[in-house]
Amino acid sequence: MLVNVVEAKAKFSNLLSLAHMGKDEIVIAKRDKPLAVLVSYEKFMHMKKQLETKINLDTLNNLPSSLDNYVGIVSEEELDYGYKESREAYLKDKYL
Repeated sequence: MLVNVVEAKAKFSNLLSLAHMGKDEIVIAKRDKPLAVLVSYEKFMHMKKQLETKINLDTLNNLPSSLDNYVGIVSEEELDYGYKESREAYLKDKYL
């Protein structure tokens, strides 16, 4: 639901109740430009938790691997063949 600032001020209590019930996300706009979103606290906490659990794949790729034992024995290309791609796909499916 898109509501302009003037209407949001006038109907804030009703909008707060709608957001609390989880019925709708209220987008507050000024001159048709969205500025903020009013959502329930429960939904906010859920979104916050999702953001906090995302894994930085760059950091993950720099972690030691059990395959590191084979460096020098097996070529880098053989080690990397499909490993990084499959690991990233798995993590993206699971966490993102």
